Amino acid sequence: MKAAAFDWDDRLFARRNKEYGAYFLRKNYVRHTLGALLIAISGVGIGIAVPFVKAYIEAKLHGLKREKRRAVITELMEPPPIDKKNEPPPPPIEQPPPPPQRAQIKFVPPQVVKEEEARKEETIANIDTLMKVDPGTKDVQGDPNAIPEIGEVGGTGNQPVEVVEKEEDPDPTAFVAVEKEPQPVNMDDIRRRIGYPPLAKEAGIQGKVIVRVLVGKTGKYEKHMVLRSPHKILTEAVEKELPNLEFTPGIQAGKPIKVWVTIPFDFQLR
Repeated sequence: MKAAAFDWDDRLFARRNKEYGAYFLRKNYVRHTLGALLIAISGVGIGIAVPFVKAYIEAKLHGLKREKRRAVITELMEPPPIDKKNEPPPPPIEQPPPPPQRAQIKFVPPQVVKEEEARKEETIANIDTLMKVDPGTKDVQGDPNAIPEIGEVGGTGNQPVEVVEKEEDPDPTAFVAVEKEPQPVNMDDIRRRIGYPPLAKEAGIQGKVIVRVLVGKTGKYEKHMVLRSPHKILTEAVEKELPNLEFTPGIQAGKPIKVWVTIPFDFQLR
């Protein structure tokens, strides 16, 4: 008779309650451990294989879509024939009548020649004749009522010619005494439109942008120069809105003048 195999669990629980649960756990420990190990290995293998399988399937589907797109052929219908026999001819383009021909006198440029070589039949027209006719290369009989094409001319000819001299801009570094300094009219609106550039706020850039603006006689912005700025981002934000600034004109001796004003734009992170 073959002896029964020695079992440590039976020996350990020989005089104990085997229905409590510890005996069952010890008897099935190896089987449960192997099952859990196999499940873990399978899960890891599936997790590694899924991306590769997914990429393979997407590549296959993409290839099928490309083949389908290549296989599609669109056949267009032939355009209908154009029958030009029954179409009426286009109307002729009306040409404006030519302007009346002005009288023309042959212009003879003066030349210094000997008296015996001079042509007696050719004379130089005087100024009174040239006021009535046009100079040309030959004599032409024209309409005496034709108007010379000299363009639009304004005035009566009695007014003196007004010479407008370009006024030079004042020196931005020179001190100019004025009775009334230019005052900005829409500064609050300009500051609100400038705001705080998001890039400067994210980078923690702060400080003052000080500009010098030339105000014209009508109070309009003319030009500017940057005196100081902590960063290019803040400078560009200010310069973008400077042309929209409006001022009351500067007054000197009771008359408006061009004058430079200094304006600071403060950017502070709070």
